Amino acid sequence: MSKKALRFISLMSTMTLLLFFAGIAMAQDAAVEQGALAYSNWTKTDAGGSGALPPGVDSQDYIRCKACHGWDHMATDGGYARRSRKDSRPNAGAGDGDTTSRIIVTGTVTADMITHTGTGRAYTDGMASWVALDDSHSAANKAAHANGYTLGNQHPDLSVDGLTPTQIDNLVAFLNFADGDSSVYFSNINPSQNPVLYTIVDTADAAAGETFYNSNCNVCHGDPATDHDGLNGGHPDGGILAYLAQDGKFSEFAHKARWGIPNTIMDRSTMGSPTSQNVADVMLYLQELGGTGFAINPGLSGNWWGGIDYNGEGFLIEIAYANDMLTLIGSFYTYDSEGAPEWLIATGLANTGTTSHVTIYISDAQRTWGSVGNPTNPATVEWGTGTFTFTSCTSGTFTFTPNATYMALGFTEITYDLQRDIVEPGIVCPTINNEAP
Repeated sequence: MSKKALRFISLMSTMTLLLFFAGIAMAQDAAVEQGALAYSNWTKTDAGGSGALPPGVDSQDYIRCKACHGWDHMATDGGYARRSRKDSRPNAGAGDGDTTSRIIVTGTVTADMITHTGTGRAYTDGMASWVALDDSHSAANKAAHANGYTLGNQHPDLSVDGLTPTQIDNLVAFLNFADGDSSVYFSNINPSQNPVLYTIVDTADAAAGETFYNSNCNVCHGDPATDHDGLNGGHPDGGILAYLAQDGKFSEFAHKARWGIPNTIMDRSTMGSPTSQNVADVMLYLQELGGTGFAINPGLSGNWWGGIDYNGEGFLIEIAYANDMLTLIGSFYTYDSEGAPEWLIATGLANTGTTSHVTIYISDAQRTWGSVGNPTNPATVEWGTGTFTFTSCTSGTFTFTPNATYMALGFTEITYDLQRDIVEPGIVCPTINNEAP
């Protein structure tokens, strides 16, 4: 056989292998996407279900995966922190005496964990278990109420009139899919705040999110700040921003904006087949537009420093409202270029976002201990400019840049990360309502 023929055979073999592996990848992608729809509601036909509820089931929420595990798979450690039990649904664990974790750990899920064959509760047991607290305050009523919570939140036996084998395989694929974990969208979810506070991953780009929204979401949902009831079925009421301002809704948004909603017009193809990056970008854009993300707030007031590497210097920062304007004042206790103790004062507005731009002043008064200041001799003069950026209640960064006068005296630009180990008692961070009193 000629060398040309061998090269041709080799090329065809390589192409065959590439097509084979491409086919596997496409099948895996399809399984993950179908699994995501099944996680939302496995009874829907788009998710591979029959389109009907199993016999005896009146409320679909008692058999949906998301109903107990949350849209972010984190139960009460995520967006469902305050989702309460009702006669029509279980909850993610709030109020339940059973402390068994409902967090789903990506990469650990098996088919047996989904089906609970022979160990899960019957469908109707969960629905019938809900008991409301009455006005009697009796021990029997409280016990029935507590037992109802626990029973209703137990995993159903999904092997009986439940998911098909294909749906189970798809769910396993989805729940073990690393790029579907909530960590690809959020660097932190803080359920102690009401509403739940979300920190979008730092790789997100709000400008890219706006572009994606306008290209793929606007046609149905329109202006995020406006109610578009009836626009191609584009809900929710009040507009996207009003929806996201509710407790835990970023978790729901992340799932639905990435994977779609079964048996609706909102499928991946219609949405432009978004990636995790697209979804994070859009959420950051909407979060900044709606002011629902972390922002500078009075709860950041306190003592900040650069850690052991910068021991001996630090900041006392105060953030408060002055004439309805959120203002930052920071005193920086440090050293001059000769090693003598020095202190700078930074002040600026902090009304929006995570960054405050400040003007910096330095003490320049000829004063002695206990002496009275001279009004004709200002106590401070302008030293330079700077910025404070805070990413959470305990972490931030600052940059100070001297003007030409003080640069000539040996000062240089300084920047490093800040942390807060001492939190002022009685001041919540983030403040629940970051508005002027």
